Amino acid sequence: MRHHEQPATIAILGADTVVGRALCLLLEGYGYQTTLLDSYSTGIVDEMLDGAHLLLLAPRLDEGVREAFVGAMGKSTPQTAEMPAIALSTAVEEDLPDKERVISVPWPCETKVLVERIEEALLDAQASAIRATQARRE
Repeated sequence: MRHHEQPATIAILGADTVVGRALCLLLEGYGYQTTLLDSYSTGIVDEMLDGAHLLLLAPRLDEGVREAFVGAMGKSTPQTAEMPAIALSTAVEEDLPDKERVISVPWPCETKVLVERIEEALLDAQASAIRATQARRE
């Protein structure tokens, strides 16, 4: 795992608070800070994600809720639209639509695998932000 100067904060959105809390504890054990989102209000998505570096969508989150929440990202704070999102999907769930911003990770999986996918997403987001900054300077 890459060590961050300041631990990355992962916002976790899910329908089941027990699963969400378990994910918080797992990820905190790997040095991340976590924020458990227990509300689905799409009107304040950017405020709910303030300070977060990645959105983790817990398994079995209603598809409509997931799409509305992700769709509302960046409405009031444009940089939130660039935040990476990872959806944990179970075998019983239908295939998640491939959306450029949402990375699908099979669940359950080893915590190590999840952390690797989180690190990849954070590095990709950081590289994209650097490229965007350089493009604006040119």
